[in-house]
Amino acid sequence: MLEELVAFAQCGTLAKAAEQLGLTQPALTHSMKNLEEILGVQLFIRRPNRLSLTETGKYAAREAQKLIVANQKFTDKVQFFEQNQAIITIGANAPGPLIVVRSLQESNVTIKDEHIMDNYSHVLLEEQVTCLIINEPLETDQITSIYIGTENMSINLSNDSPLLKITKLSFNDLKNRTILSPKEIGFWRKIYQENIANGKFIFQGESSEYSELLNYSSIPFFTTNLTKLDPHWGGNLPTNRVIKPLTDKAAHQPFYICFLKRNKNRLLPLIDKVQSQWAEVD
Repeated sequence: MLEELVAFAQCGTLAKAAEQLGLTQPALTHSMKNLEEILGVQLFIRRPNRLSLTETGKYAAREAQKLIVANQKFTDKVQFFEQNQAIITIGANAPGPLIVVRSLQESNVTIKDEHIMDNYSHVLLEEQVTCLIINEPLETDQITSIYIGTENMSINLSNDSPLLKITKLSFNDLKNRTILSPKEIGFWRKIYQENIANGKFIFQGESSEYSELLNYSSIPFFTTNLTKLDPHWGGNLPTNRVIKPLTDKAAHQPFYICFLKRNKNRLLPLIDKVQSQWAEVD
């Protein structure tokens, strides 16, 4: 009945509302009369060949819309909760940690491909994911986090690059350089842009095109200690490059797996596997 009231408020006439709802006009009229009786208020002004909402009716329609939305959110939350009991859904703000998780090939793990860049607590509390892997610890009354590993950034240079003469290479040494990079790199994009002055980045969305460009050029590119675990973006890369670690603190990002405290016991076996896999590539 609330949905019917909202439909009438939106459509303005019984005929249009009935058509939208797939009802007959007499059925809709009867339903609206029942709603008035249940609420004990007058919702409609009845004139010959015309029905309109009273001010109370307009208010009731607005409140009904809020209840309908709240009901859908309730349904979504329950469904998210149920899914998370059977399947562990993981999100992250960078691709590296997800490379580690994928390499485990766990049958009960689902990975969100789109990076989650903010509102971390909200995402967890709303059960949108079971856990988040981000480059900062997260601690609240309901949320906790565990360190799982550090991603270390390096630059891959051609054998004749003048940068090879620099003993301790930093982001600042890459200023004005053209660098090829995968497109979806999460927060790393911001780090590149903030730390490499006048850097010219060529972002590629397809791994095959990315590797082809690298193999037919001498353009520098980044890899990390986790890249080798990725069969797509870490495969078919040039073998004739010199890998130089970057010394900046920003080039070494610790990652934490964050989750609701009540999910800790069911997540600990997976966390242990991720930590062990990460340690092997270090």
